[in-house]
Amino acid sequence: MPEIEILDVVEIFSPQPGRIGKKDVMVTYTVGGVRRYVVTMPAEDASEAKIVEHIKKVEAERQKVVGKKFTI
Repeated sequence: MPEIEILDVVEIFSPQPGRIGKKDVMVTYTVGGVRRYVVTMPAEDASEAKIVEHIKKVEAERQKVVGKKFTI
């Protein structure tokens, strides 16, 4: 997996229907210093270790489809 750098962590009100009134964190990170991505997760689960774990999970899923070609 390429190098990942967390650029920013911002607390926001959750846009999820089941979490109205609760806080989430929005994490902006870069992959390989080139591409930037954003993930969100509940603020109550947002320790540094949990954020890193969440990003690794999201990136592993993304890598499964990156570079795939298909026609419709």
